Formats: sequence, C-alpha cells, structure tokens
Amino acid sequence: MKKLIIVLVFGLPSFVTFAFDINPFKKYDGSRQLEPNSEYGAGIVASIIINPVHEELTVKTIFLVKEKKLPGYKFITKSMIDKVIRGVRWNDDPLHLLPEHPYEWLVNFEHASDIATRINPNFDLLYRSHHSDLQFLHAMADSDSETALTTQEAVLSWIEFSYKVSTGVIPINTRFSNLERYVTPNAALNFKKHFNQNGRRKNWTPAYLFGLKCNREVSPPDSYGKLDCSETPWLPKKEDIQNIALGSMLHVIQDSFSDSHVTRNPQYDGKYSLIHGRSGIETFNAYKKQSINLHRGADDYPNDFDKPPTNEGFNLEEVSSRLISTVLTDRHLLNKRNQCPVVIRDLTKGIFKLLDSNAVAGSGKYK
Repeated sequence: MKKLIIVLVFGLPSFVTFAFDINPFKKYDGSRQLEPNSEYGAGIVASIIINPVHEELTVKTIFLVKEKKLPGYKFITKSMIDKVIRGVRWNDDPLHLLPEHPYEWLVNFEHASDIATRINPNFDLLYRSHHSDLQFLHAMADSDSETALTTQEAVLSWIEFSYKVSTGVIPINTRFSNLERYVTPNAALNFKKHFNQNGRRKNWTPAYLFGLKCNREVSPPDSYGKLDCSETPWLPKKEDIQNIALGSMLHVIQDSFSDSHVTRNPQYDGKYSLIHGRSGIETFNAYKKQSINLHRGADDYPNDFDKPPTNEGFNLEEVSSRLISTVLTDRHLLNKRNQCPVVIRDLTKGIFKLLDSNAVAGSGKYK
C-alpha cells in the first residue's frame, strides 16, 4: 500500500484536477483538525501536495453551524461529519477507490484524460465526472459550447436531487426509474439525460449510487480490467447515505467559488480563488478552453481561506452553513416541512444567479 501511494504522489500528472483539492489520506478526528489516517502509512507523504481544501471547508462550515447554534445543530455528530466528508470527496471519487486503491484511481483518471473525446454515457462515473457529461458535479460546463443556463439547470437539478436524498424526501432505496415522483420535471429530465439515457441504470438507487465501492485491476499502459463493484453495501445505513448526499451537494457549491470553475463578477487579479464577497456568474467555465496547469492554481487554498466573511456579497461558509442547517431541520421534521423549493429559489437568485443566461462556457483567466 505504501508503494502505491508514493506512486500516486510522485507520479501525479500535471493535468490531475480535483476542483478544490481533496486529501483522501486524512481523517476527521472529532475536532477542527484532519489527521493522517494511520491505516495508510504513506498518507502523510501524499498530503505534501494534496491539500484537504474540500474537507477543511466542510469542517469549518459545520462548526459554524454549531457555534451559531443554527437550527438542526444538535443533530451534528462525529459520525455525521465523517460521512459528510466522505460525500464531499464523492464527486472526485464516485467509485470510492480511495484511499484503498490510489494507483487504480490514478491510472483510470489518466486513461479518462487520454480518451476524453470518446467517453459517453456507457462509461462509469469516474470517467465521466471530470472529462465528460458530469462536470456539473464541479460547477463546470460539460462542453465548451454549453450555455450558462444549461449548466445552471444541470447544477440545480443535481442539488435538488442530492438535497432531497439528504433530507429523506427521496427514500434511499428509490429506483431511478421512479425518481420523477419526487423531483421537479426539469430535474427529472436532467437526471434522465445524465443517468438513465437509453434505459441505463433504471434500477439504481441513491443508496447504490452514493454507496458505490469498486475496484478495477489495471496493468498500464493499456490494460484495464472490468469494473468490480461487488463490495458495494446492499443495505447501507440510511443516514450514512443521506450525509454522503449532503457532502456531494456541498462539493458543488464549494467548487462554484473556485475561480477556474466559475467566473464571477467582479473579477479580480489574484492567482487563487476567493470564497468571500463574491457575486453573480459571468460564465461557467470549461476545461477544454483552459490550460490545466493554470487551472490547478485556482484549486489550491483560496486566497482568503483564513479571513473572516465580508459584509457584502456571498460568503461560502455562510451559504453552506445555512444549507446544512436547512437539510438537518428538514430531515428531522420531514412531516412538517420541505424547504427544497426555497433553497433552489435562493440559490438561483443568489450564488448561481446568471448575468447572461446565453453566455457560452468560458475559460476565465486560465487559457
């Protein structure tokens, strides 16, 4: 295992992008800190260049909910935080290859980069999440000709789905073929387009989707074995799946503050992203229009990571903490409220407000 993780670190190609960085070799210890995971001896080596930005943003936000005693804060536990962190990593690792199979993750990612133009909906989620039609999981356009409105609809459809899974509106064992009973028509169309096109995956469920635990033997440079997802739990704990869904939703919102993913107005001259005082969207960006080396710089720690929120504009921690609070109150008071329509409305008018719905996917400062 140690050898494989070192290969991941020192063989890491320049094109690998996690959106904001993740570090799957660290674990939550019950406080504000993320510690090296003792199960994976070389994890501390990996942490030299893989920063737990998504994880630290998530812990920071959850503690804000607790400190402000926002509605639902009493339902926050260490177990809940563990699973939300797993969820915030899910968008980058939807087959849950990490941390056990880092070599397989890397080789599959590299292969996906090499054949990006040939990837279609038949491919597995890892191949599609950064290189094809699931880039809305990172608040990015799926193609370099996609309009801002199309990307916004895909992003909000995913947020609606993951929100309703995280609160229990969508039971975790609901077949995808029955999802239209639980989501708006627009979200149903988007979900069908990306997950059930031509009858695919109709019998999948949220429990299976978010619980996927897979492996694929690889013998580089050109031998890729069949995907084996037999370790996926068939009867996962309901709240575990709900919290993974919550983490996935937070990932999208966090990535929308990455300057290389979304160009917001006003722009700024800094090298890194900002998470405070942001406003409307000029363009969702597309990898195909960008220099990936330049892109990666914006996915490091945001320039104002350790600074307090501003009094104007959108602050990531505030948006995310309200979302967590709303999810927890909806989940535990399900028969009394369902605030998803309000959440989608506020996001549409707030951090996902478009300045020009017809704007074509851009590159930002990252050509």
